[in-house]
Amino acid sequence: MKRPAFSFEAEVLTDAPFDHIVGRLREEGPQAFKSLKALREWSPLEQADGRVVLRWARLVAGAEESGEFTLSPDPKGAHLRLNGRMKGWSGFLLFGMFRWRTDRLLDRFVEEL
Repeated sequence: MKRPAFSFEAEVLTDAPFDHIVGRLREEGPQAFKSLKALREWSPLEQADGRVVLRWARLVAGAEESGEFTLSPDPKGAHLRLNGRMKGWSGFLLFGMFRWRTDRLLDRFVEEL
């Protein structure tokens, strides 16, 4: 039997310097930001085409959640993009009743800059 999947995405352009954000991530890792600590299971920082990508995967109440957080340089600062997916029957409960929203992570991250 197939399991339902829910996806989310968010993006924002911030005036925070791209080099500053990437520098903190390289030196201290995602734990440098309180908002990123919640996801705990980050893959190593990846760099490609001038972008920096962080990926995560974890189990939440029986559902599999995964996603990526992408930082790109922009003339005004940094472009932040968050893509994620939750797969499993408990996703109905988490998204519907508890309004579980990992995509709020992006807003919390920007507040920390």
